[in-house]
Amino acid sequence: MGDSITEGQYIDPAVRWTSLIAHRLAERFGADRFTSVNRGVSGETTRMGLERYPRDVQQEEPDLLTIQYGLNDCNCWVTDRGVPRVSPEAFVANLVEMVERGRVFGAREIVMATNHRTLRRAVLPSGQAYEDANADYSELLREVASRTGVVLCDIRRAFEPFSDEELDALLLPHPDHLHLSEQGNAEYAGAIWPSIERAMDSLLRSSDLGVPA
Repeated sequence: MGDSITEGQYIDPAVRWTSLIAHRLAERFGADRFTSVNRGVSGETTRMGLERYPRDVQQEEPDLLTIQYGLNDCNCWVTDRGVPRVSPEAFVANLVEMVERGRVFGAREIVMATNHRTLRRAVLPSGQAYEDANADYSELLREVASRTGVVLCDIRRAFEPFSDEELDALLLPHPDHLHLSEQGNAEYAGAIWPSIERAMDSLLRSSDLGVPA
C-alpha cells in the first residue's frame, strides 16, 4: 500500500521496486509460495488510502503488508491556505489505523517505510520547504513504527549518504525531482529487501512450511 512511489509512476512495471522485490522473493523462496500485489496509487494520501482499504487490503487478507505514505500528505497546495494536505496528527492516526486494520485482516508481518530524499527545495505556501516537510513526515513514520511495533525500513536514512548529484540520477529529471528513476527503484529495492526477506522468513517459520537455505 502506498502512493506513486509504491505504484512506480512513470516507470516500466518490470523495473519498479515492487517488481524487483517480487522477483527476489521468487528466487529466494519459490514463486509458488506467495502472490505479490501492488496497491500503490499516484497522488494518494493516507486519508485516501484508508477509503480504499476494505477493497485493497482487507479483502486481500495479506500475510505481509508494506505501507509507504507521506510524500503527498506533507505537501501543501495554494488552495490549502498554508496547511498540509493531511495534518501531522491525522497522518499518525491514519497510519495507526492502517496497521490495526491490517492485523485484524491477517497481516502477521508489516513493514513501514520512510520516504527517500528528494531534490524539491521550493518553499510551500506553508512557508516550509517541501523537502523539510518530507523529512518531518518521515520522522512521524518512525514514531508510528515504534508505537505500533511494526518493522521500520528507514528508506530516508538509506538515501542520506547520496550527494545531490548522485541523488539526481536516482530521481526523474527536473522538474520532477521526486519520483524514482529506474536506478532509484533499484536502490529502493535494495534498501527494503532485507526487511521483507526477514519478514518472509518469519512467516514461513511460523507456518511450518520451512525456509529455503
